[in-house]
Amino acid sequence: MLAYIRGRVVNKSPTRLILEVAGIGYLLHIPLSTSEKIPSHGEVTIFTQVFIREDQIKIFGFATDEERDLFQLLLSVNGIGPNSAITILSGSTVDDIKYAVIHEDAKALEKIKGVGKKTAERIILELKGSIKEISASTPMSAGDARQKALISDAVMALVSLGYGRSVAENVVNETVRKLQTIDNVESLVREALKYKV
Repeated sequence: MLAYIRGRVVNKSPTRLILEVAGIGYLLHIPLSTSEKIPSHGEVTIFTQVFIREDQIKIFGFATDEERDLFQLLLSVNGIGPNSAITILSGSTVDDIKYAVIHEDAKALEKIKGVGKKTAERIILELKGSIKEISASTPMSAGDARQKALISDAVMALVSLGYGRSVAENVVNETVRKLQTIDNVESLVREALKYKV
């Protein structure tokens, strides 16, 4: 099994990544969550899951083990294939999906593009036991999950304004420490922009 690929980023889009390794370009299909985490240039390590069918070979890539683990769990749900699993991961964070499953919050899952009521209920029914097991050591409250999502959105907002990703993360984290409480993304970004970087 191909566990990971380490190579140079040649091209990156929100859903695709081309990595060059020893003169060979590998096309990886990635979720938005991975696209947001990896740089547009330089060398990266991507965790992988390979699918081989009669007519094609597809490599799915992930920035973290947690993303790949959840991808594999989603594949075990009846009716969810690799493309659907990638879409689900693109529509929310790993922590938010886990939280929704553990707390049987079907409505939260239904907000993800491509997830209807029946699919959301099936995800909860079939994954609740598995996700409880892997999440037992690191419980996350609704407030923690919300704060993490707000921080991620603020970082992406700064990146879209021209900040480098590492700079944006540092500025947002400093702002969070200063504010202690976060009401919304707009106020977090506004405060973060006051830093001179």
